[in-house]
Amino acid sequence: MKSIIIVLLFFSSINAFAHKDKLVSETYGNVKTVIMTGFNYLDIDKIKIIGQLTKELSNRLKYRDTILIEYIHDYTNKYSDDLYLLEYNNSNYKLLEDSSIKSNYTIKSNGKGLSVRMYADNINIVDVLKHVEFTILNKEKTNSYLTQKNIGYNVLEDKALLSPLFVQATDDKVIKKIFASTSEIVNEIIQERILVNGQEPYGLEIYWQNGKFIFEYNNTLDNSKDFVFELEDYYYHLYVNQNSIVVFADKNSFYYLDGKKANEKRQVALEMRTFAPIRVMNFGDKILFQSPWNYSNINIFLTKKNKVISKFE
Repeated sequence: MKSIIIVLLFFSSINAFAHKDKLVSETYGNVKTVIMTGFNYLDIDKIKIIGQLTKELSNRLKYRDTILIEYIHDYTNKYSDDLYLLEYNNSNYKLLEDSSIKSNYTIKSNGKGLSVRMYADNINIVDVLKHVEFTILNKEKTNSYLTQKNIGYNVLEDKALLSPLFVQATDDKVIKKIFASTSEIVNEIIQERILVNGQEPYGLEIYWQNGKFIFEYNNTLDNSKDFVFELEDYYYHLYVNQNSIVVFADKNSFYYLDGKKANEKRQVALEMRTFAPIRVMNFGDKILFQSPWNYSNINIFLTKKNKVISKFE
């Protein structure tokens, strides 16, 4: 056990941890998607799924102009409230021009298309599709729902010294109404099975369908797929190898999936005290978890016992 830890610390010591927010942009026909986030969270996959399904939704509703889906991921949970901004006749980037959301968005409209912009710590795929549908069906009224919203600080130590932060957003009453609504078209579209992460010629794959992320094992010998697990939402996943995945349900717990057929998957607690994805190293029936901020913060997961140990002798 000690030899494993020494090896890990040696390789960690020669790598400096540097971080810069990442920007991921995609185009799906008349749909543009963009996300700014810190790491490879599930939110990147969510936006890609939303882009594909929004293209289908716009086709169903016969909307041909540009649709912009813009998402600033508040992954450090800096703000205490989410922001949704639905706008017609403007498919320009807006939140990206001021990702700190400290202005009233003076960027001029480009006079075409529509946009669904979000500043949040988490989003739901189905809910975003309902926002797109609402904006298309109510495009002439959408801008009349814009108002000034006070966004509160969540984590800044000097927040008491800061003046209220007012930003332009769609009225909360309208947003809540959309969240609570049901849509026949959206319910039909989300039946489409979308590949999130494939494995060839074999291995654990991830799909999304009908509001759930589905984990299946792709068998190359008989060209079949075995159901392994499913979750409505999670934080991020890390491939240990082609046949096993660590799926973080939140910052402090995970599921270990090893490609075996559906059986009980027990959620395991893991206190790493970091919002950034951890590092993993595979040592057979042991997986080492290491904090990206603190190289000495190490936990070992015993796969056969489904148990984490954090104190070593």
